[in-house]
Amino acid sequence: MLDIGWSEMLMIAVVAIVVIGPRELPRTLRTIGQWIAKARSITREFQSSINDMIAESELDDIRKSADKLRSFDPEDYANEQLDPTGPTDLAGPTAPPHSLEPPKPEGEPAEQAGEAASEEQVADLSEPRPAG
Repeated sequence: MLDIGWSEMLMIAVVAIVVIGPRELPRTLRTIGQWIAKARSITREFQSSINDMIAESELDDIRKSADKLRSFDPEDYANEQLDPTGPTDLAGPTAPPHSLEPPKPEGEPAEQAGEAASEEQVADLSEPRPAG
């Protein structure tokens, strides 16, 4: 506890007898004993209140866990695990399939879009343009 050996206790007793005196020593030791008893009771009371707070917080945690179990919906849990971005309607319509062809740029000639030029476009290119 305080790590006081017998030699230290003997030294304290000798100093107490010399300083306090043999007549007042029993009354002083009784008073010191009462202080120690009071300090122990305060410590015990503090420890029990801390233990009560810990037990109460554990009960709150258990209540929260029980509430979570009561409100558990397996379908929502499965949806969250399958698609974490949000709930889905498993019975709802499905999205249309995507086209495998890349989108064609708008406003560009067909040659630049990767398609063959039509006959009209070839004829326009082969005719000489008037200088002017």
